[in-house]
Amino acid sequence: MLKTALRVVTLVLCAVIGLWAVIHGLALAVTVSAPSREDVLRYLLEVSISIAGGVCVLSVAVEQLICWRTHRKDGGLI
Repeated sequence: MLKTALRVVTLVLCAVIGLWAVIHGLALAVTVSAPSREDVLRYLLEVSISIAGGVCVLSVAVEQLICWRTHRKDGGLI
């Protein structure tokens, strides 16, 4: 029971953080407001890191869900 609760909490946390990061990056991309060239490069870097990080965290959540579904019956995974 505790293992299942830990899995669910971890999965939900990964999904929420991943979605937040992607939405935050997309919101930043929509509101371009950097006046100088250096600011634009820094801005684009921040947007791309936010979106890429969110996608990575979401992929971890999906992998965790797939792994949980395939290993649930034998109990071999935490």
